[in-house]
Amino acid sequence: MMATALAAVTLMACNNKKTPAPAGPAIALEGLDITQVHEITGDPMTVKVNVTAQAGIKTFAIKITSPLLTDELLGAIGLATQMELTAPADDDMAAALKELGFPVGADVTGATQLSFDISAFIPLIKQLYNGHERDSNHNFELTVTDAANQAARETLKFHISGSEPAIVYNNDADAWHNTATLTAEVPDGGKVAIEYRREGEEAWHAAAVTDAGNGFYTGAIAPEWAAGDTEGLWQMDGATGVFAGQRYECRVTADGQQVATTTFETAAGDVIPNGNMQAWSQYAGYGSTGSAVYYPNASAEEAFWSNGNNAFTQTLCTPYSEEGSDDTCALLKGKSTFGIFAAGNLFTGEFRMAGIAGYADFGQKYTYTARPRALKLRYKASVGKIASLGLKEGELTTDDTDPASIFVCITDWNSRHAVHSGLGVAVDEINAFDPVTDAATDEGRVIAYASVTVTASTDGWVEAVLPLNYRDKESRPADGSYSLVISCASSKYGDYLCGNPDNELFIDDIEWVY
Repeated sequence: MMATALAAVTLMACNNKKTPAPAGPAIALEGLDITQVHEITGDPMTVKVNVTAQAGIKTFAIKITSPLLTDELLGAIGLATQMELTAPADDDMAAALKELGFPVGADVTGATQLSFDISAFIPLIKQLYNGHERDSNHNFELTVTDAANQAARETLKFHISGSEPAIVYNNDADAWHNTATLTAEVPDGGKVAIEYRREGEEAWHAAAVTDAGNGFYTGAIAPEWAAGDTEGLWQMDGATGVFAGQRYECRVTADGQQVATTTFETAAGDVIPNGNMQAWSQYAGYGSTGSAVYYPNASAEEAFWSNGNNAFTQTLCTPYSEEGSDDTCALLKGKSTFGIFAAGNLFTGEFRMAGIAGYADFGQKYTYTARPRALKLRYKASVGKIASLGLKEGELTTDDTDPASIFVCITDWNSRHAVHSGLGVAVDEINAFDPVTDAATDEGRVIAYASVTVTASTDGWVEAVLPLNYRDKESRPADGSYSLVISCASSKYGDYLCGNPDNELFIDDIEWVY
């Protein structure tokens, strides 16, 4: 009896023994001391997190404390400063976490062992500072709770060493609007200014500075506009803003002291086809057979320039080279045929005849990657008195000078603009085009223009820079528009059959100025 009772007591004692509680969660860094601060150097680094939880993971929370990784920045990629790995806020957050190396959802819930590698994510913090680090701490607080409601909390601590003041170009120049931005880092703050200038110039120009926080500043470069030739027009000085094919020096100052510098270059601007007048060919002009008249194009397939040359007026525009020179220019010279005067001319577009009337169809399709501020060319002129009054009789006399003219337009036309001479039409039907007074035509707007009237003979070659007058400071021609008109005439009033056949206008080296 006593032995049986003793056995029963022993059995009861065994049944009352408690099962040991599972070990609580643990968080560690593989190969690194999780209690230490680790420097983010930008070089490849290993950041592997190992988690154990005998009872299985119930929740796994991450809290990010970083001057860079804010809710605003993280929100742009679907993340937040506080996240739950077992149940991300939405599918976008789950996808973003997985892409960065974090496990989510079913891969976390209930797991007794968990390892994940965020080696690619942590160095991004340094890169996100745009290559210019500042002294800062970036902490990731990890809190794991298991099914037994036991918790472990560890903080992954990272640091970026402070940097010297720096300034960088953001590679965002807009060569039509002439804008760009710079980012400066000035950790110690102060009164910060960001300035720029074309390389080689003396004067610095201020960029508009915005404090972006955390020691970073943005400098916005934009052009200043001056009054044009008349009210409602604007011109660019070229000193402010950024232009194509230039190198710029930039600096940041703090409390008046220069603390950092940089330079950047802009892409080259646009080229005017055969602006140097070197390529010439012949084609069958009106009334001629075979290749009979000249124009400054390498071939018909590359035709950009035109003129009024035809079987009866073959010398209105011809190639010319000075003695001993290989350089070719365009020689514009008027001619009287059957008592009717025609001016020497050169223009971008096409020339056509309709009956006895000649039409200059102005305009070529042209793509602007950059906005020019002027047109530059060389010209030489021999200007005399009017010899043939034509349809200007009663308005002008033979005592008046017969001026030459040159103009350029940036247009936004849906087709070429046709200008016809006075031959076969009444004077009030002549539609001579003048960009100074014609802000638009039936084909569209004139965005900008420049012109010069040559009223006297020149002493040799003249290098002329014609500043563009902009009627619109924002719009650029639409793709596919007829957007470039350049016109040169040895006699300004040639549309009215008025001028001097002895006038000569030599044209060469036409190019944009940026």
